Amino acid sequence: MSETPAGKSEATRELAQPDEVLADLELVYGMNVEKSDTGTVALIDMTLTSAACPLTDVIEDQTMTALVGAGLVNEARINWVWNPPWGPDKITEDGREQLRALGFTV
Repeated sequence: MSETPAGKSEATRELAQPDEVLADLELVYGMNVEKSDTGTVALIDMTLTSAACPLTDVIEDQTMTALVGAGLVNEARINWVWNPPWGPDKITEDGREQLRALGFTV
């Protein structure tokens, strides 16, 4: 496995388009890109705010659109991870500002 050349922060920004809150929540723990017989494959370690997150399908779809749909890779695979557990301490300051603008207390 090789680390993404752009680095984790920039790669998670790509995932977040058009919803940058995804990157600011720090849901992506890691991403590697591998070469395969069919092209490049992004292997993403990602978590959710909870195991019962109602946006799981939306997040998966946005991930595929941002990476595969944009032609950055041929395939993307998400490995859902739960350790370390996600917590609000992982939210970036930009994410906190965005959530406050939506009416959330963070």
